[in-house]
Amino acid sequence: MAFTAGGSLKKLVQIFKSLEVSNDTENERQIMIITIFDTIIFILSLGLLHEIRRQSHFQLSLRVLLGLGLGIAYGLILKITPDNSSVVWIKNILSFIGNGYLALLKMLVIPLIFTSIIHAILNLGSGSEIAIKKMSFYACGALLLLTAVSSLVGIAVAKLFGVGEGLNLPGLIETPKHAYTGLVDTLLGMLPANPVEAMTNGNTIAIVIFSALLGLAARTLDAKDHDKMQVFRELIASLFAIVKKLASLVLGLTPYGVLALMSLLLLDQGTALLGAMFNFMAAMYVAMLLVMLLHAFILMFFGHHPYQYFRKAYIPLLVAFTTRSSFGTLPVTEETLRDKFKTTQTTATFVPSIGATIGMNACAGVFPAMLVVMALSIIHQPLTTNMIFMIMFINAIASLGISGIPGTAYIAATVTLTSLNLPYSVVALVQGIDPIIDMGRTATNVNGVMTTALLVDKITQQDDK
Repeated sequence: MAFTAGGSLKKLVQIFKSLEVSNDTENERQIMIITIFDTIIFILSLGLLHEIRRQSHFQLSLRVLLGLGLGIAYGLILKITPDNSSVVWIKNILSFIGNGYLALLKMLVIPLIFTSIIHAILNLGSGSEIAIKKMSFYACGALLLLTAVSSLVGIAVAKLFGVGEGLNLPGLIETPKHAYTGLVDTLLGMLPANPVEAMTNGNTIAIVIFSALLGLAARTLDAKDHDKMQVFRELIASLFAIVKKLASLVLGLTPYGVLALMSLLLLDQGTALLGAMFNFMAAMYVAMLLVMLLHAFILMFFGHHPYQYFRKAYIPLLVAFTTRSSFGTLPVTEETLRDKFKTTQTTATFVPSIGATIGMNACAGVFPAMLVVMALSIIHQPLTTNMIFMIMFINAIASLGISGIPGTAYIAATVTLTSLNLPYSVVALVQGIDPIIDMGRTATNVNGVMTTALLVDKITQQDDK
């Protein structure tokens, strides 16, 4: 079988080479054969992805990786195909599928941000006990601060690895309408002077702030007059559930989008893109390892030896790495905090629940920061000190409530990229390898939650003395 496939590939390459010396009629005939071959391969690739989608035992991550492989193979085939009208038609189809998928992803951003942040604030905890309020304050503060610091780590590692350097994708990535204009203008642009206009213009950080303020106002009213808030609470819960279902439907199209986008990118960049993808993946894992070491360093100041910590925490980290689900890891995380680290029951239950909806060091910190550096490199814009602080601030604020929803990392990246007026389409470069990256992201997120829980438990116990 391998011999036959290899012989067929050699014959195909010989046909391509012979086009230079054949007469015009022969050229047209051979180009037609190659174009028909390209079209059949494209249809078979889509058919294969559709058939596998119908098989329930194939997880989305496996289908995305298959789409990545098919996209790389098909892009290389198109790369050696002579330009003709049929190839242009195929490129247009790929562009429609790929850019249409990106448009659907962007469609999710505003409704997800609006509903998820309000839903998260309304469900931070029940009761008006001082302990719950204090624990909420410490947990939220620690999670957001760690997310901001993780963003800084992501920026530093991305610059060290040269993420995005040498790439040029004018045909796929849209140029921003205007460049970053400085700290003051960006901060003023974040204020939701007109929430409807902010939604229309895609001003995501303004929607984040508006949603957070509306959620805080609703929570305050709920504490004083619960009956008036009952309808609103149920409405937000229903809208959030509907938007999450919509997000799941859109993400189900990811293998097709990855196939089309990778084909276009390989056609434009050639094998240089493959090196850029692996470079990004290596940079992500180095950055996430540094963030986890930072967690261990912080815990040392609170009396937890790093070796003892990881010896007790390795089970939830392993579960997070293999399942790629922070919510799915919650029972193991709570049990580990309660039984192995001997935290209070309230801390073991409450803090991980907050950590599943607010913050996330890798998804909302490291990952968006690296994509910003990549986007800046591609469009040849400098990374200024003010922008570094803006990235840290935006990532921390944007992490409010978007954790635990489908496509968390990409929703967070969208908020950061669009807030800084950078091209969102840069995510197409790395989406094919996302399942591999997401394993490390989830483990890093859970490690950040456990670190926060141990810090909060230590601080609250000291306050009670």
